[in-house]
Amino acid sequence: MTLSPHRKHKIYIAAAMGYGVGSDDPEEVAYYKQIKEEMKKERGKRNMGISRTD
Repeated sequence: MTLSPHRKHKIYIAAAMGYGVGSDDPEEVAYYKQIKEEMKKERGKRNMGISRTD
């Protein structure tokens, strides 16, 4: 079963705010870990949000 867009969004919000996923579903846990890894890589490159142009 694939994750619905609504569930993906809820997992993304939980990851962004530093909360746990709160589920034992392996598909949800894998998506949560994927989001956390992407956030860690972006933080390392200092690409946090939209760059200022002024």
